Amino acid sequence: MSGKVFSSRKVFSARKVFFAKNRQIFYSIYNKLVSKLRVLIILFVVIGILFSFWYFLIKKTPLNFVSPFAKLIGSGGGSKTVENPLTGIMYTEQEAASWKGVRPLGVMVNNYNEARPQSGLTKADVVYEMVAEGGITRYLAFFLTNVPLKVGPIRSIREYYLEIVREMGDAMIMHIGWSPQALTAIETWPVRSLIRLGLNCDVPLPDPTDQNCWRNKVRVDGGIPWEHTAYGNVVELRKMGDAAGWQGEDSSYRVWKFKDNTAAYSSKPSVSEISIDFWYKGDYSAAFKYDLVNNAYLRSYGFDINNQPIPHKDAETGKQIEIKNVIVQFATETAIFGDEKNRLSYQLVGSGSALVFIDGKVVEATWSKASRDERTIFYDTNGSEMQFNRGNFWISIVPDRNKDQVVYF
Repeated sequence: MSGKVFSSRKVFSARKVFFAKNRQIFYSIYNKLVSKLRVLIILFVVIGILFSFWYFLIKKTPLNFVSPFAKLIGSGGGSKTVENPLTGIMYTEQEAASWKGVRPLGVMVNNYNEARPQSGLTKADVVYEMVAEGGITRYLAFFLTNVPLKVGPIRSIREYYLEIVREMGDAMIMHIGWSPQALTAIETWPVRSLIRLGLNCDVPLPDPTDQNCWRNKVRVDGGIPWEHTAYGNVVELRKMGDAAGWQGEDSSYRVWKFKDNTAAYSSKPSVSEISIDFWYKGDYSAAFKYDLVNNAYLRSYGFDINNQPIPHKDAETGKQIEIKNVIVQFATETAIFGDEKNRLSYQLVGSGSALVFIDGKVVEATWSKASRDERTIFYDTNGSEMQFNRGNFWISIVPDRNKDQVVYF
């Protein structure tokens, strides 16, 4: 017993001697650990402050951190000196070689339920949407830089759409069918109507095809009504127009103003969601939701069984339509007296009010169009011409009696 106690005392005494000799080393290690812990605490505090600054001051207002040389230098190293007159996007001479000096090409695209989903709208530079009949809207899509091999379904045209065609650089236009008023305009204004060149769009063919227009065989065989089955190849349609002597561009085309940052309208009210009922809420209502990351608007149409807007996706790629500039233009709509099909007319020459949705903001604007062939110009709240983002456009022309059916928040 006494031997064990003695042994324990010896061990304890040895430990005391060991710690006494190495006390300075232990203190040094302890001080280093404390110092590193303090650095970590300070680092976490700084990160927290920076995150709070980013979230509350930057994330809430999208900023474009763009190199001052970004729009001047192309992916291949060349200078971006060529501007797409429809979108303002800059390109190098090499990138623009296929479309520089070329006339835009418009296509009338069906929006009836059985025509959905459409093909090619994600490639359009500018899309106009208006009611064609009975509260059902139709799209007039313009292509310049991107030329899809399949766009449609293609439908007939109305006279007021042709007023837009004329102002878009006297564009070529692809449509199948026309109203009596539109036919008169085509023959007398005149209008560069591709279907009047003798195209045969009534042959059912599988996709893809190198034909200028055709009927989609799958849709025809599936029992889809004939008027919702026609498609076109923009590349081949343009060749038809060129062969008719329509190559070249309209030198009098009025280009809109474009900007390269989000500062211009940063003081305007913020808006993240937009809904448009052209006539009434239903299958032909439209909706746009602001995407902060891409500084763009995601488009939807109609409603699903849960009364939620349905994302408007391209039939070929499955990609939802994304827009850089959304415009709602209010115009007077009237029924054409004596027309057996109750066709409509829109007063697009003159002036009126508009809403421009840009950079997550809304600008209460006005519009003015001096004559049939003149470009419609939009002005901000102060009366200055609007400056748009470089990118695509979606322009919804809504009856001015239904201003309260455009809701945004």
